[in-house]
Amino acid sequence: MNIFNIRFSLALLLVSLISLPSLSDSYFDAGESKISIISESKKISSNDKILIGIEFDLMPGWHTYWENPGDSGQEASIEWTLPKGFVASDILWPGPERIPVEPLMTYGYENKVVLLTEIKSPKEFPEEVNLAAKISWLTCKEICIPQEGKVDINLTRGQKLESKDAFRLRNVLETVPKKYPNEYRASLLNEKIFLNLKKNNDVKISQAYFFPYDYGLIDYSAEQKLENNQNSFGLEIEPPPIELKTNNLKGVLELGLEGSSKFYELSTELEQIAETKPIKVTLITAIIFAFLGGIILNAMPCVFPILSIKILSFIEQSQGSKEKLILHGLVFSAGVLSTFLLMAALLISLRVSGEAIGWGYQLQSPLVVSLLIYLFVIVGIVFMGNLVLGSSLTRLGVFGKNQRSLLSSFLTGTLAVIVASPCTAPFMGPALGVALLQPGMQSIAIFLSLGLGFSFPYLLLSFSPSLLSKLPKPGEWMLTLKQLMAFPMWASALWLAWVLSSQVSIISVFLVLLGALLIALALWLVEKSQASKVTLKRLSLLSSLGLIVTAIWLLPYTNDDNKTSLKDGQNAFSAQKLSLLRSEQKIVFINFTADWCITCKVNEAIALNQKEVKNILKQKGITYLKADWTRKDGEIASILERYGRTGVPLYLLFPSVGDPIILPEILTEELLLDFLNKIN
Repeated sequence: MNIFNIRFSLALLLVSLISLPSLSDSYFDAGESKISIISESKKISSNDKILIGIEFDLMPGWHTYWENPGDSGQEASIEWTLPKGFVASDILWPGPERIPVEPLMTYGYENKVVLLTEIKSPKEFPEEVNLAAKISWLTCKEICIPQEGKVDINLTRGQKLESKDAFRLRNVLETVPKKYPNEYRASLLNEKIFLNLKKNNDVKISQAYFFPYDYGLIDYSAEQKLENNQNSFGLEIEPPPIELKTNNLKGVLELGLEGSSKFYELSTELEQIAETKPIKVTLITAIIFAFLGGIILNAMPCVFPILSIKILSFIEQSQGSKEKLILHGLVFSAGVLSTFLLMAALLISLRVSGEAIGWGYQLQSPLVVSLLIYLFVIVGIVFMGNLVLGSSLTRLGVFGKNQRSLLSSFLTGTLAVIVASPCTAPFMGPALGVALLQPGMQSIAIFLSLGLGFSFPYLLLSFSPSLLSKLPKPGEWMLTLKQLMAFPMWASALWLAWVLSSQVSIISVFLVLLGALLIALALWLVEKSQASKVTLKRLSLLSSLGLIVTAIWLLPYTNDDNKTSLKDGQNAFSAQKLSLLRSEQKIVFINFTADWCITCKVNEAIALNQKEVKNILKQKGITYLKADWTRKDGEIASILERYGRTGVPLYLLFPSVGDPIILPEILTEELLLDFLNKIN
């Protein structure tokens, strides 16, 4: 029995000895993670350096943190206990991973990671030395667990003798960020951080991400946008929601290069690049500008057909009493002012809710564009025929039995403002820029001034019949002109269909045009049924109602996310591209435009697209960028706001150094050439 006990005890001892790790493989098991210490060599000589690694082995789904953990977490720390004269370096951190924990973004490591330390030996030391490390770290999954453990390793004195871990440690060292080999700079522009870096022509960068060393330098959870050029590339980074309190940018840049990632260390000052303050326009100046802009808005092509009909109605009414003419002028103005007030209230409420909005904002919605197509088709039909729809369509300010009704004048004012929304007149830009940044009552005052300017010519005509006397007398020509004005309305509908094609699929555009055809058929049925028997009239009305409901059902309600836009093009604007060009001291011309902006399209036709203008841009090496605001774009909206605008057009000409020149909203070829020739 005693012999059996002795043999059993020896067996247990043997098993225990086999299961114990060697001193060179000391480890600590914390449950959710294990740590061990490894060395590139079993020996170390005098005045030598040796690479030591602390390896973390994490359970599936668990992670630990980099030196900047991001939105949440705690980096690991290593406290060394070394023989006399030995010195340990700071931790050499491998490039981190992004570990999203919605809605946060953290930086760290999953599965396995080795944190390196370089140990330097003195001239004299014992034959055998012990290197001991106390490690503190945080391991997280759904919960976070602070963990702590000790590991150590024995080394003997002598010439380096590579261990089995030497190759692995050298591979880990390759993932420790190195200094970026080319020139780079960082800038702060329009409340965004831009990294601009030189690269070799043959380098293809598939993705890039910047990991900051310092807390509070960037918004960790925000997307970082890559912009590739031939000899350089840029990275647009969102600063933190709180105030940025540093002028230095230090961190690690991860680059995706041909299927693998490389990490580079960056350290540079954060430059302030051409940060132009918004134009200061006083409230009084804005009110005056709004009034002048409203007057000029009457001459814009989108408004002319409606207002020409209103003038014709004034001519017809001039044969009656002066009091009635004045009353109609006042009611027309009331319709204009009411609509401008409603529009102001809507824009202000959207602005307060955080939306990036401006003049023409509603035309970024395919639903609104489609409804305007229907409206223009209806108005064109009414202009063209003798359609009498009782108390409905003829009250839109067109000829018919109710032509002289006060409701007709009021609705004409409303309709005029609606069709004016795609247009911008001189003076309007600065005025509306101020309006949407002011408190409610001041904003309303500016919009009222715009409405007064818009209705002023008609008030003048209604209060001055002598001016009307200089116009032709009422006659058959008025009916001819009214019918002629149907064609601009239909042309506007076609133009809006083209605008719609940049927002939704071609199938959706076809369905909207089909809906317009159904509405035209519905109006024709209503007109033909006016003199019919009651039963036939009811049948026609029901059929018309069905056609109109079908047309409404065919409307698109959202943008097509699969539609490509100018943003994919070479000349597409982005704040990142602007920063990159400015860092290279390029001259830049930016055209802020939209397909639904008639003023923009006129400027492009008569100025921007002219051959001589293109030649000057090429000769002077001016980079042309197009900021397309046809669809909703928060970045473009923020740039517009920065320069005191809430809508397009806006034209910015950046010299190689200094603040940009803001060009007028109405361009001519001569005016544009003058600005381009003077730029340095």
